Amino acid sequence: MKLTRKCFGCKQDFRKEELVEYFSSSGKTSNWYCKDCLAEKQSRERFITKVCQIFGLQTPGPLIWTQRKHLRNTYGYTDDAIVDCLDYLYNVEKKSTLKESLGLVAPWSMEKTKKWKAQKKNETTGIAAALANTQVVEEVVTIREHKKERKKTSLEDGLFDD
Repeated sequence: MKLTRKCFGCKQDFRKEELVEYFSSSGKTSNWYCKDCLAEKQSRERFITKVCQIFGLQTPGPLIWTQRKHLRNTYGYTDDAIVDCLDYLYNVEKKSTLKESLGLVAPWSMEKTKKWKAQKKNETTGIAAALANTQVVEEVVTIREHKKERKKTSLEDGLFDD
């Protein structure tokens, strides 16, 4: 019995315990990945999902893949950073999606995205801190039931009236 298996991403041999079986987003196929290739695969699928959601596509076209590669190689942006910037531009700033392109993802827009995320994080930590300082007062309320007395009647009551 073979104790090693090839990673589908990097094609290197690993012990079976080191690999993870991962199903594609469609759920039809599965492959074995090492932890680094698995992280890359999941990041890529999140990128595809978000781009398709924003632009209303079934799958990203070659222009988007070329721009993604350029952003990753030139600026060192990760897929998650690109997705966050797209989310900010199209869902927060409400830019129009006339053309399916990553052209608006640039250092200036990435900086605006980082500021917006930091502001949101500060708001949520402020809310969490305010909730942490609140005291919960427990009050016991007793409920009394009013018992109504019912007359016990038999079937014969009312049938025979004298």
